[in-house]
Amino acid sequence: MTAPRPSRPAQKKLAPEAPEPEKRRAILHAAVRVFAEKGYHGCRIADVARAAGVAYGLVYHYFRNKDELLESVFAEQWTILINALKAIDDGPGPASEKLASVCGFVLDVYKTAPTAVRVLILEVTRTPNALRAGSTPQTFAAAVGLVADIVRQGQEAGELRRDIEPVVAAASVLGALEMTLTGLVMALVRPPSPDEDEIDRVKSQVVGLLLAGLRALPA
Repeated sequence: MTAPRPSRPAQKKLAPEAPEPEKRRAILHAAVRVFAEKGYHGCRIADVARAAGVAYGLVYHYFRNKDELLESVFAEQWTILINALKAIDDGPGPASEKLASVCGFVLDVYKTAPTAVRVLILEVTRTPNALRAGSTPQTFAAAVGLVADIVRQGQEAGELRRDIEPVVAAASVLGALEMTLTGLVMALVRPPSPDEDEIDRVKSQVVGLLLAGLRALPA
């Protein structure tokens, strides 16, 4: 009589590997956290790999070095900003509401992703060649051009002052937002541990100041 064969243990079904774009994104998000915690010059690729939960060599599969990793962080954030500005520019509503939406989007990013904003604000001033990737003259021109188009719409509708060049107005709006973010990161325009209501208060004041200077004067 043939002895029964021992039953084969059930094989554990392996979860499918994450697609490559997701792995790259996970590395970028981990880099943001590590850069914020240790600073660009104080961290190593091994720190990023550990934070992302991936093998050390996989980071080099996507990024040649730490410099390219930081550049990619900037490029990703600039892409998000440009896409948001395009959506606001193409959307409905008067120019003043669109400008308020621009301010709201930029400052809401700090509310939802303060770590990323901290890296962008602090590392761009500390790191040589920080303008090589996402922060290029082309991306700056695109951002200014989109906001200038919103200003131009308001001028044509008689809603905004016509004695201000749209590009000057756009650069002023974006410059004010950049300095406000810097003030938030450096704890200059808020208490050390603000809540969301505090950031909304800052946003409301920035929007009010900018629109007060751009609205058409009553006849």
